[in-house]
Amino acid sequence: MGELVGRQVSDLKELTTGQNLGCTEALRLQQIRGNSAVFEAATSHPTDRAAVLECPRGNLYVLTMTAPDRLTLESEGAQSAGAPAALTRRP
Repeated sequence: MGELVGRQVSDLKELTTGQNLGCTEALRLQQIRGNSAVFEAATSHPTDRAAVLECPRGNLYVLTMTAPDRLTLESEGAQSAGAPAALTRRP
């Protein structure tokens, strides 16, 4: 608990310019409850470092293990636009 355990990278392209307006966040494990884990964005910066945008800090991500190799992002919490809906481990 309280450790940085990974990151979330949003790729969100603007249609007219093609610039990436996503945010990259370092995630800190906040809580584990049953088959769910809560992560908080400890740091946040534009995925494209040349982009001029403010990335919020403190977003919350709740991931639930829905299958042995699959984590699903729950709708509770505040997530960055473009965050993936699910993560699947590949062999």
